[in-house]
Amino acid sequence: MWKITFNFKKKNVIMNHSLYNKFAAQFAAATLPSLVESFNRQVQSRGFNAARAAHDQALLAELERRGIDLSDVSDGTTTSFAHHVGLENNRLVRVD
Repeated sequence: MWKITFNFKKKNVIMNHSLYNKFAAQFAAATLPSLVESFNRQVQSRGFNAARAAHDQALLAELERRGIDLSDVSDGTTTSFAHHVGLENNRLVRVD
C-alpha cells in the first residue's frame, strides 16, 4: 500500500505563502465534515508540489486549531495520508 508522510513541523517544505493563506481562509470557513472530505481527497495522492504542500499544511493547521485529535494520522512530526478517515468525538480515526 502506498504511504505518504509529510514533515511540516520542521518547515522543510518550500511553499507559496499566498496559496497557504488562500487555503487557510477557505478551511477556516469550512465545516468539519468538509475538512474531513478534504483530507480524504488527499489519500493515496502521489503528486506533490508547492500547492499541495500549502493545502495540506493549512488543512492540518485548521484541524488542530479546532481541537481535532490527529493522533491516528500524525505522530506529531509526520502526517500520513495513507488511509481514509472519519470524525468521531473530535478525533480523526482511520476507516480503512
